[in-house]
Amino acid sequence: MRAVRLSVFAIPALLCAVVALACSDSTAGSAIGKLSAHVVDANNAGVPSVKADLYKVLDGGSVLWRSGLTSSDGIAAFGATEGGVVAGNYYIHLSFVTSYRLATGETNDKAVTINGGDNTVVTFQVVPALPGGP
Repeated sequence: MRAVRLSVFAIPALLCAVVALACSDSTAGSAIGKLSAHVVDANNAGVPSVKADLYKVLDGGSVLWRSGLTSSDGIAAFGATEGGVVAGNYYIHLSFVTSYRLATGETNDKAVTINGGDNTVVTFQVVPALPGGP
């Protein structure tokens, strides 16, 4: 009879432990920051439909982390539906599906470090591509 009484008390205790673990947020320790690419022309007007790829830098290389197109205001927000991106080192690469190219002196593959709570915008200057040229 003693074993039965122990089981009656053990089951609620076990149930409480399972509920406590299930309700805890295992991602609470992951720092999240917001990161966007902003593509603008010479008049600082946003350029839509530019492909923006976010690569996460890892030991020994990088991996494509997020991808998107700039909206009508020239902004591509990475991980917006997830609340942002995990803190870490990244770089942003632009590919043009429109009639634009990087402005003279502008660089692609811009490195950026994101920390928890950051709201970082990386700006790229572009100019119209010349017909028949780069």
